[in-house]
This record gives sequence, C-alpha cells and structure tokens, in this order.
Amino acid sequence: MQTGDEEMSFEKAEELVDLVGLQRFYVDSVTGVMTETGKLWVDGEIGIAQEHMITNIMRKIIQQFNAKIEMKGLVEGLAVICNPEGDDHSMSNLVLEGLLKTRKYRVTNIGGAWYMGDKRAVTNKAIIDFVTHSRPDIVFISVTIARYLFNAKMIARELVKELPNTKIYLGGLGTRGIVDGELQKGIILANKDTLRTLNKL
Repeated sequence: MQTGDEEMSFEKAEELVDLVGLQRFYVDSVTGVMTETGKLWVDGEIGIAQEHMITNIMRKIIQQFNAKIEMKGLVEGLAVICNPEGDDHSMSNLVLEGLLKTRKYRVTNIGGAWYMGDKRAVTNKAIIDFVTHSRPDIVFISVTIARYLFNAKMIARELVKELPNTKIYLGGLGTRGIVDGELQKGIILANKDTLRTLNKL
C-alpha cells in the first residue's frame, strides 16, 4: 500500500478474504495494517501524506466489501454507529458496519467529524436527537481519541435515559483504561476483542 497501488491492494485484500474470511480480515488484517501504518508515521519512516493515502486505500477496500454483503432472511434489528463530537476517526465505524451486516443487522452509520460551532452541547444534542428518533436496537459509540471520551460518555448517558430498551455500547481506543463497572448502569463497555462483543449481541 505504501506505493499507492490501489489495484494491487484490492487484489491482495481479495486473496486474504478468500483465505481467512471477511471477519478475520477486518479484525486482524485491517487492524494490523493500520497499527503498523501509525507506527511507521510516529517513527518518521513515512510522512503524513503517505499515512493518509494508505488509510484512504484501506477505507475504499472496506467500503467495497461492505457493499457486497448480502442480507437474506429475517433482519436481527437496527444498529446505529456514531462518534462523539470532535472525533473524526471513522475507519473502525466502517469495520463495525460490515461486521454487523454479516450478522443481519441493518446499519445506520452517522460517522464522525461532527462540529456545529463553539457550543459542544449543540453538536452532541444533534447526535442524541438523531439516534433517539431512529429507535435502534443497538447503538455503538466509537471513540478513538481519549480527549473526546467525555463527549462519548455524555451521549451514552442521555441515550440510556431516552432509549431504555436499547443496548448502548461504548468502545474504541479512547476507552483504554476504563474498567468494567466504571460506566453508568445501562452503558456497556465494548470488549477489546470486537468479535467477542458482537457474539454476545
């Protein structure tokens, strides 16, 4: 991917999915590539432009695979995926979207990069209002950067009040350090093993 050869990247991704399956590709291969890419950037071995190029190629690959997932038979329910205000890391959302679709969930991914002015509460309220109106069976709030964890917790708290019958999950790299039982009742801390969390739905 460092060469920017998208065609080759897509071919290799197809080969890996045929070999290990889509779930393991998402959880192991995508995570591995992005972790290594971040390390190379931190170590100064690649520049920010290359890091963004690799990220964008990987995003296109995931979106292509997600579009191919066929949902046949009864739908398990509706899942909404979101990021808190300020957190624009959406790669994990795309991976989660695909994994949920393979489990026959309809998915609404409202993504990240939310910012509606200086008043943080306005942005968070827009997210809360949208999710509440959707009446989903499951909500995943993904936070990658720890400084946005406050926003994520606030959204989760409000959704627990508004949607008492909905499972509210909080997860992502930004939740590292949180332990089970620390969150308010009704908010579920997603396991660091994504498949373990999804297998308990």
